[in-house]
Amino acid sequence: MNQIELDLGIPIDESKLDHNPMVNTYGYGPEDKRCKHCKHLFARQYARTYYKCGLRQNTNGAATDQRVNWRACSKYENNER
Repeated sequence: MNQIELDLGIPIDESKLDHNPMVNTYGYGPEDKRCKHCKHLFARQYARTYYKCGLRQNTNGAATDQRVNWRACSKYENNER
């Protein structure tokens, strides 16, 4: 099935977009929760921990970093077992 993208000619107000691109795509999930898709990666060369969303493509750069304090998206899955 092909996805059809509609251009309604309505400008997007960039200031109203959330910092989390997953929220902009799928909408908000529960507040104060960390999703099980939020994975931490340890970069040895920088000795820091970087978080990435398992549902997003990882470019190995800062553009795909996920902040832990960002609100979860509607694709939220519980992190507990």
